[in-house]
Amino acid sequence: MRLYIPVLIVLIFVCNSVSAQLSEGGFPLQVVTLKSSDRAFVKMPVLKQSVVEKAMTANKISDTQLKALTFAHAFNVDFSPSNSGVWYSTNAGFNVWRITISSGNAYSLNLIFDDFELNNKGRLFIYNEDNNQYLGAFTSRNNKPSHKFAVAPVAGDKITVQYEVPEEIGTPNDFRITRVNHDFMGILKSDRRPINGEPAGECNVDVNCEIGDRWNEVKNAVVRLIVDGREVCTGTLLNNTAENKKPYVLSASHCYDKWEFAETTVYTFNYESPYCAPLDGDPIHSLSGAIMKAHYDSLDFALVELDDLPPPDFMPYYAGWDRSPVLPDSSVTIHHPLGDIKKISFDYDAPQYTTFTSSTVKNPKNGSFNILRWDEGVTEVGSSGGALFNMNKQVIGTLSGGAAYCGNPVNDYFARFTKQWDFSSDTTKQLKYWLDPLVTGTLSLSGKQFNTNEDLCNAFTNLTDTDEHGNIALTVSGETEGYWGGTNSAGITEIVEHFSINGNEILDGVSFGVGKLVTNNNNSRITVKVYNGSTYPENLLYSKKVTIDHWAEDAMNYVSFDQMVEPSGDFFVGFELSEINAADTFAIYQSLREYEDATNHLYIRQNGTWKSFSSLNTQNYAMVNVMELVACNYSLLTDTQTVEQPKNVWVYPNPTSGELNLESDNEIDPENVVVYNLIGQEIKTSVIKTDNFRIKLNLHGKTAGVYFVRFPYGNTFVTRKVSYVPW
Repeated sequence: MRLYIPVLIVLIFVCNSVSAQLSEGGFPLQVVTLKSSDRAFVKMPVLKQSVVEKAMTANKISDTQLKALTFAHAFNVDFSPSNSGVWYSTNAGFNVWRITISSGNAYSLNLIFDDFELNNKGRLFIYNEDNNQYLGAFTSRNNKPSHKFAVAPVAGDKITVQYEVPEEIGTPNDFRITRVNHDFMGILKSDRRPINGEPAGECNVDVNCEIGDRWNEVKNAVVRLIVDGREVCTGTLLNNTAENKKPYVLSASHCYDKWEFAETTVYTFNYESPYCAPLDGDPIHSLSGAIMKAHYDSLDFALVELDDLPPPDFMPYYAGWDRSPVLPDSSVTIHHPLGDIKKISFDYDAPQYTTFTSSTVKNPKNGSFNILRWDEGVTEVGSSGGALFNMNKQVIGTLSGGAAYCGNPVNDYFARFTKQWDFSSDTTKQLKYWLDPLVTGTLSLSGKQFNTNEDLCNAFTNLTDTDEHGNIALTVSGETEGYWGGTNSAGITEIVEHFSINGNEILDGVSFGVGKLVTNNNNSRITVKVYNGSTYPENLLYSKKVTIDHWAEDAMNYVSFDQMVEPSGDFFVGFELSEINAADTFAIYQSLREYEDATNHLYIRQNGTWKSFSSLNTQNYAMVNVMELVACNYSLLTDTQTVEQPKNVWVYPNPTSGELNLESDNEIDPENVVVYNLIGQEIKTSVIKTDNFRIKLNLHGKTAGVYFVRFPYGNTFVTRKVSYVPW
C-alpha cells in the first residue's frame, strides 16, 4: 500500500524537563495514608508580586550588567523527619516518612538539604505525583563531605519528599530540609521551557549546528549551573598539568554569592539539542555538590572541584587553557543563555583589553577582554561564567557581563585567564595553585579526553542542519490515521531508526524527541528495542519496557539501557506501541526529507511486516526520526562518505551586511532559490536576477544570524551557510 503523506509541521521554540541526578532509579513505595496531620502538608507563604517584579527587573536591567539569572525565590525552612511530616508503616517491611510542600503558583520547586546523611539502607525520593515527575532514589551514595545536598527542580507548585527505611532501622532523623526554592520564571521544559514565555533569543546558535562542528569535543566541557537552587550560570570543566582527572569547574565569582554555595549547586552536562534546532535536551546528566577551591571577586572567577567524577556516559571533556598574554585573532564562547540549551557564539575579530567594573567586580587594569561585537550568536543572562576560547580551543577568559543581546550584540566582557592565574598570591584567589600542581610553569595546556575504549562515549543522531522536526501525520484515503512516529490506526506497531556507527560500539541509551504526549496516568508504556540487521530489523538484541506518563512533551527524553547492548554493523533502535492505552496519544518528532536521493532512516512494522518508509509513499520521500544514541567504544574513524559540494558555486560576501551574491557555472533559476533560518523556516527575501548565472539576495531587515541558501545544481542541490551581520 503506497500512501500520500500530508505533513503537520510543529516547529519547536522551547521546552524543558526534570533532570535526574546520579541516583538508583525506581519509584517510591505506595503508602495508604489513613491518618491526616498538619505535619504531612506544609504551605509556603504567598510570594509577593513585588518580590518577583524586583527580581525580574534586576535580570533585565542591571547597573552591573552581570549575566547571572535569578529564577527562584528562597524560603528558609527547617523540616526534618523528627519535627515535620508523618511516618507510616507499610506491609512491605518499610517505615516511610513523607512530607508534601506547596508554594502557590510556582512553576517548579527545588530543595536544599543540610545534615544530610542517609542510612546505607535508606531510599529518598522527591516527586510531583500530579505531574508524574520523580527524582531518586537517592541513597547513602549521595552523602557528601559537606553534609549538604541540592536537588534539581521538579515541575509544579507542590512537591513530596519520601524517605524509606527498613522497619528495623526505626525512624531515623537523617537530614533537614533547609530551603524551598520557588521558581517564578519557568526553568523546566515541562512548563514549555521558556523564561516568561520566551526562550533564549533567536539569534543564538545551537551548539550542534554545523558551524560548531569543530567544537564537538570541547562543548562537552561546558556545564549548566543551578546555584543554590536560585540562579543559573555556565561553567567549564578544566584540565590541569597533572592530568589526573580532577573535576575542576571554572565559572564566575558573582555566580556564587557565598563560598559555600558550591556545595548546593547542581552541575548539568550535555544539556543541548541533538541537532541544529531549538529542541530541548534532557538534563538527565547532573551532579550535585562541589568544594570551592578559589574565588576572587576582582577577577570574577570561581574554581570548584565536583564532589563526584563525571561518569563516562556524561561524555566529559577536560578543556585546555592558555594563560599567555597574546591577544587572540578571534574567539568563541559556549554557554547556557537564560538557562536554555547549550549555545555557541563567534567573534571573528580580536577582542580589546579593558578594565571591567561593576558593583561587585573591580578589575585590575586590563583585567578583561571586551568583545566589541559578536558575529554569530550572542550571550544573555545565564551565560555568566561561560568560557571564552581561542582558536586552539583553550580557555582564555570567563564571562562577567555586558550589554550584548540579540538586537545589539555588542560589548561583552570576559575576565582574562592570564590575570586569574596568579594576580593574587593567595592560593584561594588564584588558578595557578590548582591548575598547575606540578609547578611546570607552562603557559598553555591542551584539553584532554581521558576516557578510552569502552569508557569513550558520544552522542549520535542522523539529523542534519537541513532537517526540520515536526509531528508527521499519517493519512490514508484522505483520513488521518495517527502519526508516522507514534500511535496510529493503520496497523503500525513498531517504529525504528536505522543507525550505522563505526567500531565495536556498546549502546548506553537512547533519547526520543517527544512531539505528542497525551496520557491520563494510565501507565502507558512503550517497549524500547534494539535489532541487528542490514536492510531490515532482524535479530532482537535488547528490549526494555518504559512507562511514559512522566515524560516531557516537546523535549528529548532519555532511556538508559540496563545491560550491555552490542550491535554489529548496521542496526535499528526504536520502540513498540502495543502497551499504549487506547485513550492516550504518543508520538516522536520526525523530519520529512522531500528531496531526491534523500537518505531514509525510518522503518516501521505494519501488520507484522517490516517496511521502509520510502516504499510507502508515492513521492519516495525519506524520513528521519528525532532520536539520539549514546554509544561507547566507538571508533573515531568514520565510514560516512563526504558529500562534495560543487566547487564552481560562489556565495559572497560571507558574512554579509545585507546583500548576498550567488554565482555558478550552471544557470540559476531565481524561482528555485530558497533561504532558511536555523530552525528550518523559509525566509522571504528579495531575489534579483543579474544574468543566467548570477543572482542577488537582500537580507536587509532580517534578524542577524546564520541562514542557509539552497538551490538546484544539475541533478542535485547546493546548500550554503551564510552569516548575516548588519553593521
